[in-house]
Amino acid sequence: MAFRIIYSPKEITHNHDLLYYTKHYLTAQNHSHFQAFEDEMFFIAFNIEKEEAISIPASPFGSVLRKKDGQNAIDFLQKMKESLRQLGVRKIVIKQAPSFYENQLDDTPFIDSGFEPAFVDVNHHIDLSKPWLESIHNMQERKLRSLKAAGFSFMEMKASDMETAYRFVEACRLTQGLQINISWELLQQLNSTLPGSYKCFAIVRDQKISALCICTHPTDTVAYYYLPATSPMFRSQSPMVLLIAGMVDYYKKAGFDYLDLGVSSVEGNVQKTLKTFKERMGGVESAKTTLLYNF
Repeated sequence: MAFRIIYSPKEITHNHDLLYYTKHYLTAQNHSHFQAFEDEMFFIAFNIEKEEAISIPASPFGSVLRKKDGQNAIDFLQKMKESLRQLGVRKIVIKQAPSFYENQLDDTPFIDSGFEPAFVDVNHHIDLSKPWLESIHNMQERKLRSLKAAGFSFMEMKASDMETAYRFVEACRLTQGLQINISWELLQQLNSTLPGSYKCFAIVRDQKISALCICTHPTDTVAYYYLPATSPMFRSQSPMVLLIAGMVDYYKKAGFDYLDLGVSSVEGNVQKTLKTFKERMGGVESAKTTLLYNF
């Protein structure tokens, strides 16, 4: 396939295993001006607004997807840049994936093509092939024992409970002055058109939810800790510790390789409390670069 410019998600002919590159996911987004590029080896998609092209802005990352191994990444990037320039783009922003995601182009070809790191976020993940309990902090072990003794338990929620889960996360975020970065309507659409890509887990006691997480499955081997929340009523008891323990066990049994805990920073500024929590939960740190190119 020669270098091809794609102006609408409907023109995409491939069906990638990576969630954020599927036609259904890209079609569901509210793009101002969708633009994608591909050849036989590479693919990348953008939303263009006010002379700025951002790679899949509604997803955790959106770098160049390697459909197969190849040596001409720089040539692909040069053609991509020239096409965007002709469309009036003056800035390109590309969010890289952490290194444990396969089939993603690493930073080197971008740097060689003139991109610069805008900032580097701290990401954490749990390697499900390793004994997880041996990697967590003693404090977390004590919290696990305490939560179980107090009658808290882990459960997988039903698919029909997705809206209940969403409203719980929404309410918890509001108490912190925060908002969810996805609407219920969009989440509902994605959940119905991409079956199996979203799951809900909760910690309950006396039929009350204390903590919850809506997870996504970016690939068949990586689960992403997408929308976690803890009820203010139970925050002092740290039910999220038991929730992550339950998810580790669930995804290990399901044959997944990693549980992606996401970033612990905002535009490179580390959130120390969150970073410490993920480290104590056995999280392995990796870099997540956002790359920038200015014409």
